[in-house]
Amino acid sequence: MTLCIHTYSPICIPLNWQSELLENSSERLQLLEAVFAEDDNIQVSFPDWPMGYGSLEHDNLPLLYQPSATLQIRNLEQLDEINHAELYLYDNCLGVLWISLDSDYTYETIDDLAISEKITGLASTHLQPILETLYQIPESRHLIEPRHYRFFEDEKSALCSASPLWVARMLTQSTHRQKEDYLPWLHHIDAESSSLLLGSGNSLLLKETAFNDVHRIMVLSQYHSALMSRIEQILKKSLRAFNSVHYSRAANKKLRANMQLHQQRNDHIEFITIQFSAAIAGVQGQRRNLLDQFNKAWQVPAQESRVQKLTALLQLRLNRHLGERIKQQNRGIQTLLASLGALSLIGLMTDLHQLARDTQHDDTMGLLDLLSIVAIEDILNVTILMVVLLTYIFYRYHE
Repeated sequence: MTLCIHTYSPICIPLNWQSELLENSSERLQLLEAVFAEDDNIQVSFPDWPMGYGSLEHDNLPLLYQPSATLQIRNLEQLDEINHAELYLYDNCLGVLWISLDSDYTYETIDDLAISEKITGLASTHLQPILETLYQIPESRHLIEPRHYRFFEDEKSALCSASPLWVARMLTQSTHRQKEDYLPWLHHIDAESSSLLLGSGNSLLLKETAFNDVHRIMVLSQYHSALMSRIEQILKKSLRAFNSVHYSRAANKKLRANMQLHQQRNDHIEFITIQFSAAIAGVQGQRRNLLDQFNKAWQVPAQESRVQKLTALLQLRLNRHLGERIKQQNRGIQTLLASLGALSLIGLMTDLHQLARDTQHDDTMGLLDLLSIVAIEDILNVTILMVVLLTYIFYRYHE
């Protein structure tokens, strides 16, 4: 008996929008339709997911959590073992590849690693040319060109490799089997509902009629999980950069140049957190329960807490580094003022020397006579040394 396996794989893509400025999804869809208009292999469309309110089939998702478009890949679907292949294009350089494939496995003999390797191979063969095309799209309204990326600074090889970040698998329960028969394959059930037994990598759909709801939440959750995972890696990398400034002057110089970038990243992370909260509130019907199930199973609150703590820690580092820069600037400004004040000694000594030469004495020797004896060059040299010394002492011990 042929076994149908649904796989969901987040991948990096060269597609990044100015999320905070987007007002509707139509401009994204129209641009992508124009890009692939002459490619017979690609069918561009918007997911058949009603957005907004009106019925329980609708989900009022913010644009950040709506796919820009879906790409149906005909060459991939023409393979004998493939039932359906579709790439959901999201924002922030991420997409979700859904491949439904038939296999000769039984539920007792499924090789998870072999399936992951198969999906990786299919993605590498069929998606790389598509991602190369996306990479070449010129910058337009609200679309950022890859060389101008700030939040994600991936190389072209990473954005166009089509290598899945991971591969999640889902089976549909056979009418001739009990759900307990699938437990050895599931390994562990993180959360369950009347529609789905959800595991870390393997899941079991209990009702075929619930597929559309489960599929929509699966794609949404895969995107959000991949986004949070990448953000966490970025924050850790940024913190390593802050730690390295204690050991490298070059790293310190680079960090100073990128302080605004780090601050913009923190702001965008806050924006993403707010948008996901809006997405949770906007999901309706049975999908709301399913999303709660996913969030519980994948420990989304704990993941968000880690990201928020890393963001807060990075913000503290930014504030501390900014405070040190301001302190250094104030120190330099006050030292400069002290130097200018000390330079007045030169004018004073010059005036005193001139006064000594113009003053007549009969029997008295005083300070002005000593100044008239010493050459003006020597007086200036000594005075300049005093200015340098006073400036150094002020700079060295100024707090």
